[in-house]
Amino acid sequence: MIIREFSESDIDEITSLMKDLCNLKGQEFDEERWRFSIEEKLKKNANSELIVAFEEDTNLVLGMAYCSVKYSEKGFRFGYISNLIVREENRRIGIGEEILRYIIDYFKNNHIDSIRLTLKQETEEAAKLLFRKLGFQNILQIYELKI
Repeated sequence: MIIREFSESDIDEITSLMKDLCNLKGQEFDEERWRFSIEEKLKKNANSELIVAFEEDTNLVLGMAYCSVKYSEKGFRFGYISNLIVREENRRIGIGEEILRYIIDYFKNNHIDSIRLTLKQETEEAAKLLFRKLGFQNILQIYELKI
C-alpha cells in the first residue's frame, strides 16, 4: 500500500468513496458539486491536502481523508481531519490507521501542535477506538436542535 497526496487521476475512485461515506451518514450525494468543490478547494487552499491510500499493484484507491490547517478565533493554528473513509471491503486491516499516521506526520512536519476532528454520534465504535488508540481525546460535545 502506498499513501500519498491526491492526484487528478484519483478523482473517479475518491468520488466513489465519498459517495459511500455519504450513504453511511445518510446524506444525499451530489457528484457534480463534490467534483467541483474538491478541485476548487485544492486549487485555492495551499493549507489543505487530500490524502489517498492505494494498492500499489492495481492502483485501486483503498481509502482517503482530507486534512487542512485551520485557525481559531484567537489565531491559533490547528490541523483538521475530515472525510476519512476506507473502502468497505478493506476495512479493519489498518488502512485507516496508516492514513491517519501519514496525516499526523504531515501536520508535525508543518509545525502544527494540535489536530482536531469531529465525529457524529452514530460513528462506528471501531473508528472511535482507532482515534483513541492514536491519542485523540474527546474535548467537546456539540448539541443541535433541528427546527
